[in-house]
Amino acid sequence: MSMAQHLEMDSVVALADLCARAGATQLELGYLEDGVPVEQARWYAQVRFRGALLVCDERSGLDEAADALARRILRGALCAGCRRQVVLSMPVRFRDCRWYREGASWVRGCDGKRAASRD
Repeated sequence: MSMAQHLEMDSVVALADLCARAGATQLELGYLEDGVPVEQARWYAQVRFRGALLVCDERSGLDEAADALARRILRGALCAGCRRQVVLSMPVRFRDCRWYREGASWVRGCDGKRAASRD
């Protein structure tokens, strides 16, 4: 497995884990067109979450689709650890909890394992 394939698989595993932790169901990943080169396939990721179907499509690759859907699930959510609002970028306000992807997992900043200010 190449480094690029390994990194792509990390984003998919991280999304699947996040979906399970958030109570989402019916995760599906794929491409929108058959018979085209993989880089032109227009990838998507979708999941049923709290009765709604969340979709991120028109992505250039599997990694981008998986990451976009994970970010959509996390954006504005409440952290299960500290009950603060989840943010994905800097700066972090006192009332926020910064989440980030570390390998094949999405990690909350309030867990104390890593400084929340690191990018």
